[in-house]
Amino acid sequence: MTKSLSAGAIDTLRQLNDIGTGQAAPAVEAVVEKELLGAGLVAKTGKGTGVEITCDGRKYLSGDCD
Repeated sequence: MTKSLSAGAIDTLRQLNDIGTGQAAPAVEAVVEKELLGAGLVAKTGKGTGVEITCDGRKYLSGDCD
């Protein structure tokens, strides 16, 4: 069963999904970032200043990761 997320986390995940890889991500509230990181749906960026959506995050939104 898929883990339930808060409305804010789902909105943030959708925003991150719309951003291309390597582009600047929007600011994410700390509580939402922690929720998404804990669910494995985002990962810290290589620079360590923000998060990027993961394959699992895309699967959460669409059921597909291609």
